[in-house]
Amino acid sequence: MRRFVAGLALAGLLIGCGQADMATQAPATEESAAYGGMADMAAGEAAPAPPPPMAQPAPAEPGRGVDVDTEERQQGPGTPGSSPSAPAPVLYLAYAYAMGLEVPSERLAGVMDRHVQACQTAGPRLCQLIGSNRSGDPESYMEGYVQLRGEPQWLRTFMGGMSAEIDAAGGRVISQSTNAEDLTRQMVDTEARLRAQTALRDRLQQLLRERPGRLADLLEVERELARVQSEIDSVQSTLAVMRTRVAMSELSLQYRSAPRSVGSDTFEPLRRALASFLGIIVAGFAAIITIIAGLIPVAIVVVPIVWLALRWRKRRGGRFFNRSPPPPPAAT
Repeated sequence: MRRFVAGLALAGLLIGCGQADMATQAPATEESAAYGGMADMAAGEAAPAPPPPMAQPAPAEPGRGVDVDTEERQQGPGTPGSSPSAPAPVLYLAYAYAMGLEVPSERLAGVMDRHVQACQTAGPRLCQLIGSNRSGDPESYMEGYVQLRGEPQWLRTFMGGMSAEIDAAGGRVISQSTNAEDLTRQMVDTEARLRAQTALRDRLQQLLRERPGRLADLLEVERELARVQSEIDSVQSTLAVMRTRVAMSELSLQYRSAPRSVGSDTFEPLRRALASFLGIIVAGFAAIITIIAGLIPVAIVVVPIVWLALRWRKRRGGRFFNRSPPPPPAAT
């Protein structure tokens, strides 16, 4: 009986503890259900509406560029479906053009002068005259060349109007060529070398400022700093030359006059021969006199020697032939 009463008491205690736990958990469950119902309602109401569009940058105003950094920040690196585009490779090409022009000899000088004047009028920022030369006779044959270095757009415009100008002068374009030299690798390597040398110079300067030491060490750092600075100056000069070649294209113009059947120099060889006729005769007499003058010393020395030799030989031969023959042997 006692065991039965103890079991009932223990069961009552367990039931009371269970109700207390349920009472404690009920507010949280109801609150979760309420929040869950509100979330479901919000999801149900927002489901039909499409998601807001991605913010786009405002169109660029005239005269202003697009802020690329702002656009990237607006899109964000983690935007689904967007991948960072690789920068387009930059090519550094140095162009060289060449044209051959055939112009009548009497107009060739004027055409050349107009081309040179056009370059000088444009100014050194757009065109630079490297060299020019002209030779020949306007009445027969002339030739020349002009070498320019110009800004690519100005040079293309200048070359575009050249054909019409040559046609108006009665000439023609007989050759035209374009060559391009790729300086991309050289410039990229030179810029990387310049950055490395500049960083080394900055470290050496910082070392001199922050770490004073022995005089020998300071002198060694100073010598290394001077060597690095000299290397930087050399690399900067090389890079400036390559940038100038890329920024300014070269144009070589070769001029020559059209051939003529009869010109002022057609009878030039005959005129020169007639003019030198008397000179040729005098030159012949001068050659004979020179030969005679050269033979006189030979005659003075050699002729007596030969005469004495012949005479001595003659005397020696006479004695040999006048010698009496030996007597015959006596008969026995």
